Amino acid sequence: RARRGERRAPLARPLAPLSTAGLSRLQEKSHVMPPSDLLRLPVDELRSSRLAELLASIDAADAADAPLLTLLFDKAFGGDAGLQLLRSAAVQEALRATALVHADDAIRSFALVHCKRLAAAAADVSLLGASGVLQQIAVLVSDASLGVSQRAVGFFVACAASAGALRAVLDHAPSRTALLAPCAAAAADPAGGVPALALRTLALFGEIAAIGDAQCAMCEESGALDLALAAWRGSDELVRLNALEVFALLARVPRGLHWLEAHGVVDDLLAQARGAETDGDAPMAEVQLPSVFHCLAELLEAGGDAAVDKALSTGGLLGPLWRQLEPAGGGARDAALAAVRGAACSRRGGILVLRQTASGGAADPLARLLRSSDARAKVGAFAVAAQLCSSCAQFAADGEVAS
Repeated sequence: RARRGERRAPLARPLAPLSTAGLSRLQEKSHVMPPSDLLRLPVDELRSSRLAELLASIDAADAADAPLLTLLFDKAFGGDAGLQLLRSAAVQEALRATALVHADDAIRSFALVHCKRLAAAAADVSLLGASGVLQQIAVLVSDASLGVSQRAVGFFVACAASAGALRAVLDHAPSRTALLAPCAAAAADPAGGVPALALRTLALFGEIAAIGDAQCAMCEESGALDLALAAWRGSDELVRLNALEVFALLARVPRGLHWLEAHGVVDDLLAQARGAETDGDAPMAEVQLPSVFHCLAELLEAGGDAAVDKALSTGGLLGPLWRQLEPAGGGARDAALAAVRGAACSRRGGILVLRQTASGGAADPLARLLRSSDARAKVGAFAVAAQLCSSCAQFAADGEVAS
């Protein structure tokens, strides 16, 4: 008891009660064998009598447990036997309800690593769709953690290696909706611009489209490529750079080249390369020029003589490219060299580049770059020269090339 005149010491504040979820997690952790102990068990035991404890350890885990849990999953789900176990209903449910929605980034990431092992076959992708795992992976493309997002993107790119597996993804309506949700949100609010999450999804579909014509057709069918046009023709100059990256990917496959041509993108690129672009501020147009040339380089290399006729013979691209090779040409020299090399891959392009070089003699900018003290410039110039030699050898039977 306090004496008269003395102040009483304050009573200790009672502890706040644990929430139901927190109490449940604490109880689970106290009853689940720690990952360090599970890791010592034989793999056959982990996959059979201890499987329930293994899966329960995911929910009970925290950030400190993540490294051990990663090793534990590698042990339990490694090899063909582990792959078969991944297909089981119990593991699929643990992935969907626990691992892929875990608060810890590392646990979400390693769960995606194991899901990717089921990305190659259409039957496995359909299984992931039926269990709800596929939809959750689609949601993770927009995850706040960039590392987790990249793992999710990697899963869908792996699916796209097989046209059948990609079709299984896009035929699963909930997963398709989740995957395209950022694009749909951007399309619903054109005045709001193209948000970062939509650009992330757009980049994913660009990467998928570049795999082949069948994949490109499915991306076009999904409507994802429409956002690329909106981004390119919008007012945000930085977003236009993202669209150029997607266009460069599309230019690698015939179906993508056709799409670019049909939507007027090739004409837009040639106009900007010639300096005819008047929209937007000039400094940003100058920043975009290297990306424009890189995109045209992909187009020229993949498109052959038809692309050369469009871009060089009638599109007036050769002059702007050559001006960038001059000492005072600007900051797009390396990208211009890449475009010249792309043109030199085809018969007609090789002829035009050789004629342009010959007309300048020793003072030609390309000839000067071959003797440059700038190592980067010299590498680019020699890449052009090497491609010209290769094209001349390939088309040696053609008298016009030989001359």
